[in-house]
Amino acid sequence: MNDSDSAPTLGSRRYASARRERQAEQTRTDILMAATRLFAVRGYAGTTLAGIAAAADVAVETVYAGFGSKTALLGAAMDVAIVGDTAPVPLFERPEAHRIEALPSSERMPALFVWVGRVYSGPVAGVWQAMLEAAANDPEVAGWCVEHERRRRSTLVDWLAANLDTLPPDAVIDQMWAITSMEVFGKLIRERGWSVEQWAQWIVVMMKALAPDLPR
Repeated sequence: MNDSDSAPTLGSRRYASARRERQAEQTRTDILMAATRLFAVRGYAGTTLAGIAAAADVAVETVYAGFGSKTALLGAAMDVAIVGDTAPVPLFERPEAHRIEALPSSERMPALFVWVGRVYSGPVAGVWQAMLEAAANDPEVAGWCVEHERRRRSTLVDWLAANLDTLPPDAVIDQMWAITSMEVFGKLIRERGWSVEQWAQWIVVMMKALAPDLPR
C-alpha cells in the first residue's frame, strides 16, 4: 500500500478545514441572530445565555466559547440589529444606501428617512433598549451607548456635508440628531400610532426647516 492509499490528500484536508470554518461561521450567525431576537423582545435581564443557546440550537458552552459573556453578545447583537445580518458591511455602505444616493436630489431625503424608519422598525429599537437597560449597571455598556450615539451624530454630519455647501451650526445639528433618534421615533410610532411614512415626512419637513438649503 502506498502513501496515497493510507493518508488523506492535502486537498481533502483543506476541504475539511474549509467545511469546519463554514460550520463555525454558521453557528456564530445562528447565535447572533437568536440573541438579537431575544434581546429585542425580552430585554437584557430577560435574556439568558441558556435561552440564546436553546433558540440557536447549540450548547450553552458553545455560546460562552464564541462570545465569553452576555454583555459581549449584547454588543455584537446591536451591530447585527442595525444592519439586519452578520455581514461586516456598515449600513450606509449597503446596496440600499447606494440606490438612494443614485436617486434625483429631490427624492433622496424622503427615501433616506423612509429607509431609516424601516431600520428603526426592526429589532434595533428593542436591542437599543436592552443596551440602555444594561448600561444602568455596567459602565462598559454605558460607554458603548455613548459611542453609538456619537457615531450616529457623526454619520448625520457626513450626510449634511455631502448635501450642503456649509454645515449648519452645532446647535442645529444637535436638534437634527435629537429628532432623528430612536427614542423620538418610538414615541411617535408606538405611542402615537404614526406610520413610518408619516415619521419620514415629518423628519423631512423638520430637516428642511432647520437647514433650508437642503435639496428640495
